[in-house]
Amino acid sequence: MPLLAQRILNGLVPARFSANRPPARRTTPDRIVLGVRPGHRPSSKPPVRIYLGTERGQFRAERIFLWSVEKNRDPSRIYEIYLMRDLKGFQRGFWLTGFTNYRFAIPGLAGFQGRAIYNDADQVYLTDPGKLFDTPMDKAGFLSINDRDTSVMLIDCQRMAEAWNDHDVRRLSRKALEARARQAGLWGALDNSWNARDSEYAPGQSQLVHFTTLHTQPWRPFPDQFVYFDNPTGDLWPSLEREADAAGFMPVSATRPSRDWASVNLYLSSRPDGQQLQGLLGPSGSDERHERLVIDNLFEHIPDQDVSWVLERLFASCRRLEVRLREPAWQGQGQYRRTPYYWVQQFRQAGRRHPHTRWHLAHRSSLGRRSHFTGGPAADGPITVLLHRKPGHNQQARAIAQALAHDTGRSVHEQVIASSEAGFVLGRLLGRPRLPAIDENSACVVAGGWLPCQVARRLAGRNPGLRLVLAGRKAGPVPQSGGVVVQCRHFGLPADTCRITTRLPLNAGLGETEADPNTWQDWLQSERRVAALIGGSSRSHRLSTTEAQAMGERLSAWASQRSSRLLVVTSRRTAPVIDHLAAGLGKDDLLYRWQGADKNNPYALALARADELAVSGESESMLADAASRGKGFLILPLAERGDTPWRRFCGWVAEKAVRPRFNRRGSIRPQQGLTYLCARALERSWILPPRRLQRLHELLYQAGLAAPFGQSAPATFKIEDELAETVVRIRQLLEIDPEFSTVTTQESKHDQRQPLA
Repeated sequence: MPLLAQRILNGLVPARFSANRPPARRTTPDRIVLGVRPGHRPSSKPPVRIYLGTERGQFRAERIFLWSVEKNRDPSRIYEIYLMRDLKGFQRGFWLTGFTNYRFAIPGLAGFQGRAIYNDADQVYLTDPGKLFDTPMDKAGFLSINDRDTSVMLIDCQRMAEAWNDHDVRRLSRKALEARARQAGLWGALDNSWNARDSEYAPGQSQLVHFTTLHTQPWRPFPDQFVYFDNPTGDLWPSLEREADAAGFMPVSATRPSRDWASVNLYLSSRPDGQQLQGLLGPSGSDERHERLVIDNLFEHIPDQDVSWVLERLFASCRRLEVRLREPAWQGQGQYRRTPYYWVQQFRQAGRRHPHTRWHLAHRSSLGRRSHFTGGPAADGPITVLLHRKPGHNQQARAIAQALAHDTGRSVHEQVIASSEAGFVLGRLLGRPRLPAIDENSACVVAGGWLPCQVARRLAGRNPGLRLVLAGRKAGPVPQSGGVVVQCRHFGLPADTCRITTRLPLNAGLGETEADPNTWQDWLQSERRVAALIGGSSRSHRLSTTEAQAMGERLSAWASQRSSRLLVVTSRRTAPVIDHLAAGLGKDDLLYRWQGADKNNPYALALARADELAVSGESESMLADAASRGKGFLILPLAERGDTPWRRFCGWVAEKAVRPRFNRRGSIRPQQGLTYLCARALERSWILPPRRLQRLHELLYQAGLAAPFGQSAPATFKIEDELAETVVRIRQLLEIDPEFSTVTTQESKHDQRQPLA
């Protein structure tokens, strides 16, 4: 079991060698005080004390938790927030999180006096925490939503002194400490609205939301331990992060650094460039704007709590930031060891607030592995689109590239890949893959389908600053840095911040047809016109000779019932059965036999001028073209091929990856065992879910875009411009000429906060 194995390893590996869990050196928690806001009369109520269980990997969640308190609190009252991380005296090795048992030490940390709230870092308040703090407790020692869920508690520290004393909370397990409190009759019920877990969230009713399912947490803190899927709360957490960014909310800053910052100042004084860095990072900062800053061997010495504001300062001070970082072999003597993902998240957080600063991180692990990550505005060159032999993939890549170019005022360069799939694989095996030459200053490369996406990844390997837009079912895993993947929802792949899902493949809508109208005058001059777009056999579907003739007969009868002239347009895959399709058609029906590079192909003409349209259902691209008409259409489903052992295995993996398992509290268990392995196989594209187009057909029927052949086509519908929405997201994620609203960067905005104590 991967999760259990990682917990065992955490217990065996000394903390100084762990990148996720630093050594436990703290005897008391850090404290952040939210004071009375200027212009408000101080309240006579006691300060609200909140103890927050947190750890290194939860730095984004910790910040947004603090923002939720700042946003919703009583401005006339004082709030004291204690950050419980890396506390001494606890055996943390086999904990599920890095703070599992800290909650039971709260009575002792509070001096066994007064009240205190406990929260996990993966929670946010939607109302004033003071309401929870003031809740009547009667004679209970602590309140929670049930006697086995202590993730949100209101604690009477004096009453809990005996059950949760300083000695036992460091020795006993969580379950044993909870059982002791139950047996002593110390538990009291708390309203469920103070701990709404994931799908329990009810807008306007929930007062606190707990993102308790570890593999759906929106900020995705531990990608090495979980494969993340979408959270049922939707945009709730991301919207709070956007608000915190816009408000310039920074709980620790240059004017309020952590208590470990003194050791950094000591280190800076020993560096040749220490005076310049102290000027940049000092309380008053520097107004000088550098064109380029190169920072070497600094962040290894920056404490976790100070990383965000140090990056904030550096991003604000230059147009181009280059950081070289080598992780130490262990943590000690003022050095900190962290994962590449930790750094990427920190740089992206700073980049969101400074979208016009280009950055490059050269990361070297303690074992010597080198990684490069980039961000900030893309290069100023053209949009390069890679093309190959499949029209559907080329159409989607062209549509995305042209829309990007239109929105950013750039040109589009098309590059045809000369090699075949087999030739490319052979070239890779020989170490000499044949790659097309592209403009080195390209803003991004757009590719659709397996081979173009593989070529694009190789090009990005040679140019780390190149941005990628990869489209299609076989686009591969989401790039770690500088890339997005565009795929359809019915593919059933795991969620990712940089995976954009659409209902149908993207296209640019109906273009001008090149077909000569005179060639198809008989059809165009008919009083009523119907058309059918026909594909053929594929890896997942079958169109036999018998089925082709029967399809021709059905189409001819369909046109006759509507007193319409029929035009049937075939494709490359129809060729093996086209004579049998023709045999089923009536003498007045028109048939176009597909030819490569034929300007008189009436495909676009049929889309534009048909009163009614039928489409064979095995091609997502043809379905997308039909939907772009803005009129309902009919789907002719082709027979699916029988399940092979491999196809059945892929279906089992896809189903196992998303099947939830519940614990006794009714919460979804953390992803582990076969569920984890199956989800990881999908995430890395080792295995793809079977191509089940029936799911797509059902989505189109439910949306009112289409109907099964034999029924009436839906009426005209409003076209959803998925292409425009996708391009906006691509520009934001890849920072291609970003359009951001002004973001407040002044540290004085929240000066009512007091320094960490």
